[in-house]
Amino acid sequence: MMEREEITVRFADLRRAVETVPAYVQELSGVGEPLTLRTAIEDDLGMIGLDTEELLRTFGQQFRVDLTRFDFTGLISPEPGGNPLVVLLLLLYVALWLLAWVANGIAALCWAPFSLVRARRMLQAGIGALPPVVQSLSPAARPWPTAQVLTVGDLVASAATGYFVKRERVRFVLAA
Repeated sequence: MMEREEITVRFADLRRAVETVPAYVQELSGVGEPLTLRTAIEDDLGMIGLDTEELLRTFGQQFRVDLTRFDFTGLISPEPGGNPLVVLLLLLYVALWLLAWVANGIAALCWAPFSLVRARRMLQAGIGALPPVVQSLSPAARPWPTAQVLTVGDLVASAATGYFVKRERVRFVLAA
C-alpha cells in the first residue's frame, strides 16, 4: 500500500473546494448532471488532449493551484488520429478480422453435412467482438493500461492544497 502524504488544511478551505470545483468543471465541460469526486475527466466527461490541458490551465488560474509540482505523464491522453500509420494498421486489422469471420462461417458450412452439432458450435463461438486494438482508438479509452485517471476529486484536493496532488495519495488533517 502506498504511503499517503498528510496535509493540514482548514475545514473552510476544503469545504469551499468541494462545493466550487465540481460546479466549475461541470460548467466548463457542459455536462448537465452533477459531478462526483470520482468523475473521470477523460472517461466520463470526454475531455482529451488539448481539452484536458486547457481545463487544467484555467483551473490552475481560477483556484490558484501550482501545476508545476506534479508529473502529468499518463494523466492526459494524446489527441486521437494523429498518426496515419495507425489508421492504415486499423484498416488492415479490420480486414483480417472480417476474413477470419468469413472463413469461420465457411468452415462451419463445410462441417454441416458431417456434424450439425460441431457446425453450430463453430458458428456460436464465432470470431468474437473486435479486440481491444480497435477499442483503444476510441477517444474515451485509456491508451496505456496502467494510466492514471484524472478525476474531479484530484482537482478538489489540489484546490484545497494549492498545488496538484492525486486525491488517493493524500490524507487531509483538519486544522484546529
